Amino acid sequence: MRSSISITTSLSVILILTLQVGCTQNQAPPESYFPGNSWRTSTPSEQGLDQVQIDSFIDQLKRGKLQRSISSFSVVKNGYMVVNETFGSYNGRRAHTLQSVTKSISSTLIGAAIQNGFINGVEDKVLSFFPEYEDFANMNEDKRNMTLHHALTMRTGQAWTGERHLDGLNSHPGDRMKYVLDYEMETSPGVKWYYNSGIAVLLGGLLQNATKMSTMDFAEEFLFEPIGVTSADWGWTHNGIPHTGGGLYLTPADMARIGYLHLRDGKWGDKQVLPSWWVKVATKRHVPFAESISGVSSIGYGYMWWLLSLDKKDEDTSKADIYMAYGHWGQFIFVIPEYDMVITITNDRSASYSDEIKPISLLYQYILPAVLDK
Repeated sequence: MRSSISITTSLSVILILTLQVGCTQNQAPPESYFPGNSWRTSTPSEQGLDQVQIDSFIDQLKRGKLQRSISSFSVVKNGYMVVNETFGSYNGRRAHTLQSVTKSISSTLIGAAIQNGFINGVEDKVLSFFPEYEDFANMNEDKRNMTLHHALTMRTGQAWTGERHLDGLNSHPGDRMKYVLDYEMETSPGVKWYYNSGIAVLLGGLLQNATKMSTMDFAEEFLFEPIGVTSADWGWTHNGIPHTGGGLYLTPADMARIGYLHLRDGKWGDKQVLPSWWVKVATKRHVPFAESISGVSSIGYGYMWWLLSLDKKDEDTSKADIYMAYGHWGQFIFVIPEYDMVITITNDRSASYSDEIKPISLLYQYILPAVLDK
């Protein structure tokens, strides 16, 4: 009897110690963890990734076998930074160009402005934010009816039929806000989707007018500071207005914070940084099919976020399993709620177009197959 009690007691002690060790290793559950000055770290295997596959993938990246232009690759899984690799001369501590990843963050700033009462909602008319202009070129009822929703989904009805239009805007010496607002209309808003950097640039002036603050100051106070982003540098501005279409620089670790904010539905700690409904609406396929890139069957578009399915051959345009922020030369933030994962990839300015889109293929070929806790 005494022996039986001892065995039972010993097993109980072992079980308690095991649970204590498990709690120590896991710390806070993912949904309640938010990084302070730095991310907590773990290994891929401890967070449900195949360590061998991830190590092999990183080794091939280092040897230039998969992506010669890559400068960084990071993975946050279950709230842990499990991969934080840099390549070549880039050390990850300097803010990196984001190019059009900036657009996804500019869209997020609109959400922050709504959350803090500077903007009523996405049905506000675009022209209403620019009372300083007495008239607009090519004015008609369609232009009057453009809303923030149309702008964020790039379905303004403007005849911005390709990114060749961006050169004229970027070289325009005068008022670039007026330049975009004056643009010719092709259809009614909401009818056609054109990738439109002009409307993304317009958000810089729109936010400035709506908030009565410098857009850079607004971004710092209402988005970056609340989520611990410290590296933000608007390297591209015009007349004091930041280039909200492609001018932002962040470190990969801070890029991951932007993704993590969306993974946690716009909340950071006990603060609701974005409206509770924002992420769901911003990552909805408002444009069911926008592009077919790198063998992915259906890429949709939300509020300046690209939307993909977990299965790249899936042609179901109702699903949005992956939120993707994508910028020139191959800058990416991937948010995958089902796997509680944020992935960032940056590339240097030498990237060709094939290099630029390669990370999408790498995601499907090497990273997603390494997830074990599906």
